Amino acid sequence: MRNETGQVILVLILVMTVALAIGISVIQRSILDISTASKVEQSSRAFSAAEAGIENKLIGGSGSVNFAENSATAQVSGGDLAPVVPAAGNRQDPLEYPPLAKEEVAQIWLADYTSSSNPPAAAYTQSSLDIYWGNSSTDKAALELTLIYYDGSKYTSRKWYLDNPSVTRDPANNFDKSANCNGSQLGSNNYQCYKQLGNSSGINNGPLSSGLMLLRARLLYNTASQPFAVQAVGTCGANCSLPPQVRSIISTGTAGTTQRKVKLFQINKVVPSYLDYAIFSTGAINK
Repeated sequence: MRNETGQVILVLILVMTVALAIGISVIQRSILDISTASKVEQSSRAFSAAEAGIENKLIGGSGSVNFAENSATAQVSGGDLAPVVPAAGNRQDPLEYPPLAKEEVAQIWLADYTSSSNPPAAAYTQSSLDIYWGNSSTDKAALELTLIYYDGSKYTSRKWYLDNPSVTRDPANNFDKSANCNGSQLGSNNYQCYKQLGNSSGINNGPLSSGLMLLRARLLYNTASQPFAVQAVGTCGANCSLPPQVRSIISTGTAGTTQRKVKLFQINKVVPSYLDYAIFSTGAINK
């Protein structure tokens, strides 16, 4: 009997160890669940605050908001119309769009879209315009451009279909392959392809007409979203500049230790993309 002394204590210690391990596991899981729920709630509050900052900026406020009841705040930057018209002697900054999906349309105003006259008052009067698109050397995008202008008596259009000269399409598309697609630096961004419209090289690429209204661009063949940009040519001030037309607003919402960022890219008076396929016409529409 003396050899069995202490076995009960060992069994009790073993049972207590197992119970303690199970208890610690349950406590850890509960703490993790509480932490996850708290982070989800903070994330939701931070995102809501960021959206509120955007809305506040759009109605003319500073954009900074503070929700004392749930300890959420938002700080907003940007909001001024761009690209800014520079003084004579300086070239205007480029107008860069967020990445475009396949066949998504970007629109650039070349006339004064705030003008009440018909046609609108002229703004950009140069005979050429720099175009940049794409950022992938493997997912090589093509570009469709439609220029709308007023020829003195009616609105009319002019088109370009640009493609990367290093790619072969099947079937062949017969696009203009005179673009430089060896990579181009624009500001702090890199673009795969560059083309100057109106420089007389390539297909249908004589000088741009007068009475320029707007330019519409659509990426083709790409599988991932890619950037697109235009830049005015010349340093003569207003006549060498695109009219300011976009607002880029970034709102950062904070709740606890969580931050969420919302970015708004807004352009005024955009023609819906479906009009390119169904309704839009440069001439009269007769029944």
